[in-house]
Order: sequence, then C-alpha cells, then structure tokens
Amino acid sequence: MTMDAEQLLTLLAVAETGSVSEAALRLGRGQPAISERLHKLTREIGEPLYVREGGGIQLTPVGQALIPDIRQLRAKLQDIENLLMRQKSLQAGELRIASTSLIANYLLPHYLQSFQSQHPGVNLYIKSGVTYWGDINLSELDVFFFEGEMDIPHLPDSYEIQPWLTGEIIAVMPKTHPLASVSVLRLEDIQPFPVVWREPSSGVRRRLEKAFRQKNIVPAHFIEVSDVESVGAMVKAGLGIGFMTRTVFEQRPDWGLISQPITSSQLIWQSYMAIPNPARRSRALSVFLDLMGSIPFR
Repeated sequence: MTMDAEQLLTLLAVAETGSVSEAALRLGRGQPAISERLHKLTREIGEPLYVREGGGIQLTPVGQALIPDIRQLRAKLQDIENLLMRQKSLQAGELRIASTSLIANYLLPHYLQSFQSQHPGVNLYIKSGVTYWGDINLSELDVFFFEGEMDIPHLPDSYEIQPWLTGEIIAVMPKTHPLASVSVLRLEDIQPFPVVWREPSSGVRRRLEKAFRQKNIVPAHFIEVSDVESVGAMVKAGLGIGFMTRTVFEQRPDWGLISQPITSSQLIWQSYMAIPNPARRSRALSVFLDLMGSIPFR
C-alpha cells in the first residue's frame, strides 16, 4: 500500500466536518486536492469509505472503522510536532557530556549553570571520571572533555578536537610546611619531600612526571589518590605536597592551604574537547558551544 498520513487525516477531517468543502478549509487545501486524496485512499483500501448523502458525506462501515485509529495517529503526530518544536527552541532536549572528574567538578559547572538558566527544559547527562571511558559510545554523546597528556578513546573521523581552557599547575601545602615560606619554589626543592598526586592517567600528574623526568628528579616517595578532593584532604593532613591547577585551588579556600608557583618550569595544564563536525552537532550542543565562547571563565 502507498497510503500516507495526509490521506488518512483528510478522511478524518471529512468525517468530522461532514463535507469536502469544510474539510478543505480546515486543512488549508483546495477541494480538488481533498477529493484526490480521498479517491487515492479508497483505491488503496479497495472498498468505498464514504457516500454522498443530502449534500454531505457519510462514512461507510469500513470508513467508520478507521476513524479511532486515525484519531490516535493524529494525536501522535501532534505530539511529535510539539516535541520537535520544543527541541528546536530548546524548551526540551538533552545535552550529553563525558568528562574527566576535574573538569566536571571545577570547570563545567560555571557554564552549565548559565546554560540551564537559559534552557531549563533541557536535561543534562554528565559522565565523569576515567573509569567511564572504556564504555563510552561517542555516538551517544554531544561533547567529550579531556586533559592534555592523557590517553583518550579512539575518535571517529566525524569528530574534531579543539583546545579549551588552560591553567597553571601549582604546589599546595599547609602553612606550616618547610617550603611554605620560600620566595622561589623549584622542582628540585620538592624532591626531598613526599608528594600527593592523582592516579597515573591524570593530566596534571602526567605533566608533572614529564617535568620531573626532564630534570632527572625522583620524588622521595608519594601518595597516590583518585581525585583532586583527596589531594586536598591528604595535603591538609600534612602527608605531603600536592599539585593541582590554580583554578581548582582558588575554588577550595576551605582546605586552608597555601599555594606556591613553581619556577624554572612551565607547568601549564591544557584541556580539550572532542565534538562532532558542525553538520552532526545537536541543537543543544551548538547553543552550549556558543555560550562557552561568550562567557569567560571566572
């Protein structure tokens, strides 16, 4: 069969108005077009669907039997149209993000807050942490944030990588630490002391290890933790010198720590985002990217 929704909805309009002329007005079509749709539908069904009586139209039993299902079809089509309109205007929709925990906890909230305040009907799905990466299906994501120096999942050709935010890596320590009062802190000064850093996949840790190798420095010993919150807790407890970006440190005055810039080494942390090519981006992602480009990180 080659019947389509327009033919069925035309039959419904005729049934509800009782005439071809009224159905044409309701549907915004000429009477010849309405009559042609009815003829095509009748040919497809193979039986008369209506008869003309007293200047109007009456449905046959076959035509009447179709009406309940056509009404359901009309309701479904209206639901789909409303959904598409809401998504187009971002009154509804989804934004799906995968990210490292550092980016998700300390960088993205600033932008997500602005996005949600403007588009409260869009649901946000955020997967954070390297543990999720093995199961990532990029076709189910809008954007993937990661840190430089890290191993990332294979990206399809339809994706592109763009640099995002950068940050200075600093040393953090209690106010009572022997290095807290030095005027110039070098990597060599850190060598005798225990350090607290993230797991080996961390972008900050990898950047530090690279800097240590370049200067042939091996930390006396270290404590390895799985997130930056644990770095702060361990350093606060006096277990070693920690490392994090200045952006993170400035958001955690509750730790009561001090920071020291590390001289003689350019310890710059870089973040990136992997996004589909423009033609493959969702409406929600396109608006989110525009927002990130227009709002500076505070």
